[in-house]
Amino acid sequence: DNVERNAAFFREVIRRTARLVAEWQCIGFCHGVLNTDNMSIVGLTIDYGPFGFMDRYDPDHICNGSDNTGRYAFNKQPEICKWNLGKLAEALVPELPLELSEIILEEEYDTTYQEHYLQKMRKKLGLVRFELEEDKKLISEFLETMQLTGADFTNTFRLLSSFSGQIENFIQEIVEQCASLEELKMVYKPDRSEEHT
Repeated sequence: DNVERNAAFFREVIRRTARLVAEWQCIGFCHGVLNTDNMSIVGLTIDYGPFGFMDRYDPDHICNGSDNTGRYAFNKQPEICKWNLGKLAEALVPELPLELSEIILEEEYDTTYQEHYLQKMRKKLGLVRFELEEDKKLISEFLETMQLTGADFTNTFRLLSSFSGQIENFIQEIVEQCASLEELKMVYKPDRSEEHT
C-alpha cells in the first residue's frame, strides 16, 4: 500500500529530524538559517552559512546577523524544524493525505525530540545509572542557572566530567566559567528606551 509506505517514510524523516535538532540543543549548536530548502529528508541540514556554537548559554542566542526577529534563535530550532516538517507534509499531498501526515507529525516529533534530548542531557550530566522523573527539572534548572550566571555552555559541561570529589576547588572552577559581574551588569542592564513609549 503506497499510503502506508509513504507514512512510514514520513515517520522516519520526522524521527531523524527530531533527533538531529535534539543533538544541536545538547551541544549549543545554532544553525542560523533553517529555511525549508536547507533541510534534507535524510535528517541532515545544509547551508551552514551563519552557523555557530554558543559560548555563554543564552537560549535566545541568534547567530545569524540578518535574523532581526529571532525566528532561528537557538531555542526556536526545535519548533522551526517541526514547522518545516509540516511544510514537507503539505508537499507530499496527494501521495500522503495531509490529515494522516499531520497526525503522524503530532504523534512522533515532540516525543522523539524530548526522549532523545533527555537521554543526551542525562549523559552530559553524568546521570547514567538511573533515570528519575526529576531529571528533566534538574536539567531545566541547571540551564536556567547557566543562563543567569552567563556560564560558558561547552566548558561548564566539560568541567562537570572532571569532578573528583573536591567540592571547594570544583566550585571555584565552575565560577570561573561564569560571566564576570561587569559582564552580567551589561546583559541585565534595564532598557530605559521602553519606559518612554
